[in-house]
Amino acid sequence: MASAAHAVTAYLNDLYQSLGVGVPETSGYPALRSLLNAVGDELKPKIAAVLHPSSTGAGLPDGGLFSVKALKKHTEETQPLLAVKPERGVIEVKGLAQDIAGLEQTAQVRGYLEHYQQVLVTNYRTFALFSWENGKPVAGERYVIAPSEEAFWDKVHTLRKDPKHPEHERLWQFLRRALL
Repeated sequence: MASAAHAVTAYLNDLYQSLGVGVPETSGYPALRSLLNAVGDELKPKIAAVLHPSSTGAGLPDGGLFSVKALKKHTEETQPLLAVKPERGVIEVKGLAQDIAGLEQTAQVRGYLEHYQQVLVTNYRTFALFSWENGKPVAGERYVIAPSEEAFWDKVHTLRKDPKHPEHERLWQFLRRALL
């Protein structure tokens, strides 16, 4: 089992190494997946983040949040994986510099919300959870590591050096709630 401090520190280190030299949106995918899977491993039922899941009718989200039990059951049956809907919703990722405010109103995210009922939107520094209720997006909890890309990099330097910083545990607890 991963500790919150270890998993969040690994996430920040991975972002530090990848986001500055890679494609703004996609180069952080492995770091995000690892963090979400560390959180999901400690839940009951366990939750796994799968990057680029097959479309089940609403386009191609950046990630899906599946129960490990459903994924294991799939391997034991003949149904195609694309028939398995991510029961904890999907993930939409944007680049670190992009503001995610209002993203839930875009056709893409509204489509995901209507189909999957829950979307975790992130730009690696802000996480926002949305659900679909009564035909419209409803904002859930939001967690902000830093309000801008510049502030994020400043904060990353501090957080990477201090695994006991309270921010590690706060992000971990937010993600636990988001995956539940």
